[in-house]
Amino acid sequence: MPAPLEPGREVHDGDDGDGLHDMEGQDEASYGDQPRECCAQRMPAGVKLGEEVRRRPLGRLATRLKVDTQRRQRHNDSAAHRSRSATVLGMRVVVVGAGFAGLACADELIRLGHDVTVVEARDRVGGRVWSQELVSGDATTVIERGAEFILEGYDTLRGYAGRFGLEVADSGMSYYVREPRGTSQPVTAVEVANTAQQLRAAAESVPSSITLPDFLDGLSDVPLASAEVLKARAAISWAVDDHELSAHVLLDSVASTQPGPTARMAGGNQSIALALAAEMIDRIRLNTPVIGVRDLGGGAEVLTASGTISADAVVITIPLPLLESLPLEPALPIAQREAMARMVRGHAAKLHVPLGRQPATSAVLNASSRYWCWTATDGSGEVQRVLHCFAGSPGALAGLDVTSGPNTWIDSVRSLRHDLDLLTDQAVMTTWDDDPWSTFAYSGLGAQSREDDEQLMSCPHGRIYIAGEHTAGEWSGLMEGALRSGIRTATRLHMHQ
Repeated sequence: MPAPLEPGREVHDGDDGDGLHDMEGQDEASYGDQPRECCAQRMPAGVKLGEEVRRRPLGRLATRLKVDTQRRQRHNDSAAHRSRSATVLGMRVVVVGAGFAGLACADELIRLGHDVTVVEARDRVGGRVWSQELVSGDATTVIERGAEFILEGYDTLRGYAGRFGLEVADSGMSYYVREPRGTSQPVTAVEVANTAQQLRAAAESVPSSITLPDFLDGLSDVPLASAEVLKARAAISWAVDDHELSAHVLLDSVASTQPGPTARMAGGNQSIALALAAEMIDRIRLNTPVIGVRDLGGGAEVLTASGTISADAVVITIPLPLLESLPLEPALPIAQREAMARMVRGHAAKLHVPLGRQPATSAVLNASSRYWCWTATDGSGEVQRVLHCFAGSPGALAGLDVTSGPNTWIDSVRSLRHDLDLLTDQAVMTTWDDDPWSTFAYSGLGAQSREDDEQLMSCPHGRIYIAGEHTAGEWSGLMEGALRSGIRTATRLHMHQ
């Protein structure tokens, strides 16, 4: 990744996770350069411990994708496109973005018989789902720099895993249960869970426009420390300041404080994207930013820095802020743009710290600094020697001074997790706000969102179709939401031909 950084925000009765809220762990559609990477000392982007960080996707699928794509791109793209489309009876469709939404959409369109070209600004597929070895060459240190957790209800993602023979590995901990620290008074996770459950009926009775702080502050019988944790938990998961959130967040992820299944893909969540891409290698153009899309009435054009691609239809799956700024002819309807503007924009960062000794599984929330950290098992069943951290909301990022590097955050982690053997000189921080092809972490429904916003945002505009985690309603911000949106849009386009 709400759904990629907080690894896995929950959706009502089973959501994709904070992260793309999943970031907490997003995906989602990707659109160019990697997000900024910082190490224990302030160093240029992409540099770790004085050596160049190996920015390679994981596994043989990734190697094959990169080599075959580079070889194909040395040929004449337009000639190859004409030759391929001549053998296809369906429409010529350009999918903008090779994140989870774009790849799922392209995969379904190909299955339905259409001629698909995927254009991606980055040099990799996966978008805000990005897996990497923390210690280069050590497969036991695979980390998720974007969307992370796979929770209940991720049926579409699990379906892809089954199709490609990939393992969904239990994490040995629960995304939902976090030991609270940093509160004005001591409080336990059980006490917070009890308070959340007691507030559920009251939260359901108020309009969705009532913000979470106004709701909690207006109740005299809510324990102060529990209120602090609930506000922090919501702000972290949605990666926004709590005043932007509706009291209705207590109806889903914040109230889901009971243990529940929590997993990740063995070898990295990006393996889903790599497996999808491997089946359409000749259709993917990496390093191809899109600078505009035109609906010509009888067809469409996608403008890139290297030329124009003609199509019968275009599916745009890039992150919401980039979609809003992308030149479209004609422009999206005002009602559609207003629905997009009502979405909250999550701002998050992740910190990964190698450990000198193997820890037990754990999950700890710092309520005052608004981040949480965890240790978890990987596909081997062993606990990784890695501490994973996620901070969500502009206030949290400012307090941790992430724009200056990871040092302030590392100092806070040392104080919070003195039980761990932290190798802080090898820590790696990932930010997304300064990534030009994301500019944020993920989106979510806010206090101003309306019931029909999901339908408005995903509504086709002539020959231009929109997909992505931001169009997935209650699944927005999540890997599962991104995948579902891609399949839904492919089906809708096919029915409209």
